[in-house]
Amino acid sequence: MDHEAEFLAFLDRAVSLAPVANDPALVRWNLSKRYLQGLAAQGLPIIPSLFVDAPTPASAAFEAFGADEIILKPVVGGGGFGQSRLTRAEAEGVIIQPGQFAQPLVPEIMTTGEVSFIFVDGDYSHAVRKLPGGGDYRIHVIHGGGEHPYDPSPAEIETARTFVTALPVPALACRVDVIPTAHGLLLMELEAIEPHLFPTYGAQLGERMAHACGRLLA
Repeated sequence: MDHEAEFLAFLDRAVSLAPVANDPALVRWNLSKRYLQGLAAQGLPIIPSLFVDAPTPASAAFEAFGADEIILKPVVGGGGFGQSRLTRAEAEGVIIQPGQFAQPLVPEIMTTGEVSFIFVDGDYSHAVRKLPGGGDYRIHVIHGGGEHPYDPSPAEIETARTFVTALPVPALACRVDVIPTAHGLLLMELEAIEPHLFPTYGAQLGERMAHACGRLLA
């Protein structure tokens, strides 16, 4: 995220003037992708992630994951920007900086894509499948991806809900992004800062949000 310090200062000013949702404590927790470490420590199914405290050769990520390809991502960022996709051959001499982390490229992202589960006040609302396009692994529309309605199974909804209940502070609204694999759903991201809620695919979203905001302001 650009201007991180300015954003946090604005958040502090805003909360002194009016109710802010999601809770600023949750926003701060969600700002750094290191929250993935905390969720993994709770035994939740997360895409394996390597965070570093000092410059580290990218080869360490290949050794840790046993993967053929890895993705380097910014610890603070979003929208698929600032990422690098590397094969073992391309990783020679590449250094993972403390502001980055590494994940294996999950092959299913190229075929089954990513599923986003939308929750409002802890209750499931709707889901969307996002698929990459043009040979890219990123599923965002801005990178050529596409969006499609998705009807999850009850088991998938309950798996997604485990991430919501693990939040350190309840969210007014949040989005759980997972990759369906043969071994179950793996968390890509849990978005609670300014989550796009895909209203086109949630007929009851407006009513749900109105009730949640009314509760907050009551």
